[in-house]
Amino acid sequence: METIGRRLNMQKNNAAMNMAIDEAILLAQTEQPNPTLRFYGWTQPAFSFGYFQNIAAEVDIDACRADGIELVKRMTGGGTVVHGWELTYTLILPRSDGEISVANAYQRIGQSLTKAFQKLSIPAQCYAVCADAAGTVRNRTYQAEANICLTNPAEHDIMSDNNKKLAGVSVRRNRHGIMFQGYISLDIPPPEILTRVSKNPDTQQMLREKSTAINTDGRSITRSALIQAISETFDLGIAFKSGKLLSAERKQAETLVKTKYATSAWNFE
Repeated sequence: METIGRRLNMQKNNAAMNMAIDEAILLAQTEQPNPTLRFYGWTQPAFSFGYFQNIAAEVDIDACRADGIELVKRMTGGGTVVHGWELTYTLILPRSDGEISVANAYQRIGQSLTKAFQKLSIPAQCYAVCADAAGTVRNRTYQAEANICLTNPAEHDIMSDNNKKLAGVSVRRNRHGIMFQGYISLDIPPPEILTRVSKNPDTQQMLREKSTAINTDGRSITRSALIQAISETFDLGIAFKSGKLLSAERKQAETLVKTKYATSAWNFE
């Protein structure tokens, strides 16, 4: 019997609310298991940071605020993600005895996104970690780069035909459920935004050289077209039907904004 889940195509929210909605859905899985695939946007430019990152060490906080860039820490790991020019999605699954492994989920997400890109005639393939000596050196080089998701691929991330990263995903698993937060680069952020991603001039230069997006080389893929393609190819053995955020989830998210995601204690300490 096929599992039925919920697909949420949501509008833009600020950075704190976006992270709070994800956690509210995750928390709800304990009492009301409901696999959820959420697509969403951002009301203004934002950087989200992995759980183990030190935001103050990565960026000039005052300069970001002066430029209207919101800063928020995620529950998931990984590096810095630039928001405002991408399609962001979150997949949240309840815990169960026969649950999918994280490694298998990563692989199936990557394969699904690759098929979606192919439907839209976007050249792309999953990134694979090489087992040979030369591959090991390459992967160590990636790990030695700044902790920037736009340029640092992990296995099953989506790469363009010129071997630049188009999409990535990070995960958090706890007793409530499993949460995958991912992004797909639609457009390249302007140089003044990329400059703020790091204090390090070498990292800024790397971002300018290695950043890419779907809408290059004359392509003009819309957010809605990308969501439609992903909805048709997403394959985790779950049928995601159009749904809405529950009022209890919205209320929980509003509380989490005030007590967590909009606070200095969560983001900067």
